[in-house]
Amino acid sequence: MTTDLDPTNQPDGVDHGGDDHRSWVRSTWPVDRRQWLLLGIALVAMVGVLTAIGLVLTDLAAPNFITRLDVDVAERLASDRTPLKDDLAHWGAFLAATEVKIAVTALFAIGAIIAWRRWHEPVFVAFTLIFEATVFIIVTFLVARPRPDVPRLEDSPVNSSFPSGHVAAATVYGAFVVVVFWHTTSRWWRSLAVALFVAVVGTVAWSRMYQGMHFLSDVVTGILLGLASLAICLYVLGRPAPRDER
Repeated sequence: MTTDLDPTNQPDGVDHGGDDHRSWVRSTWPVDRRQWLLLGIALVAMVGVLTAIGLVLTDLAAPNFITRLDVDVAERLASDRTPLKDDLAHWGAFLAATEVKIAVTALFAIGAIIAWRRWHEPVFVAFTLIFEATVFIIVTFLVARPRPDVPRLEDSPVNSSFPSGHVAAATVYGAFVVVVFWHTTSRWWRSLAVALFVAVVGTVAWSRMYQGMHFLSDVVTGILLGLASLAICLYVLGRPAPRDER
């Protein structure tokens, strides 16, 4: 016979005994061997596709309409600089800086684990960022497109322009939007999440082009890389089981 005070009869269906921590750590890990394999195959495919696009666009078929448009946009932005815009671009690009995206992801992971006591949300967000960053590093090395030939407002140890890593990283912030959609049906919260996401991606994209760090096609490809990373990780990992979404 059980009572309301019996820990095995809690309404949330969670065993609150001493082994609870160990049980959820093991039982909620969302990645198995098949999913690791799918992620690996997808990563290789993404690297191949983006590398081919980059080499054809910026080398084999250059100059072309897109590369000429790239140069025109870069020169127009550089010629229209002001001190205020310089400051805004600095802070806009900072939204997707390496240290910022790692810190935001880590803080979210800690908060998600404390709040939901499972791995699915933090693993989804972290894997999306890792997938995007891995593809970016390999592709930018293989394509090795020079940055725009305009004065640059920022130094970077990476002197390759294609694709934009900052913009791709800003785009995979969309993983937070996915988590919001998992946990609420409120139209207001969902709209706010989408609006913030679009604003961040647009701000980072403009900032990196304004600073002379990327061409327009680098930015567009960065957005595509980010969206593809989101779609792949969402497909492979899926959403949390319905019983775990409370």
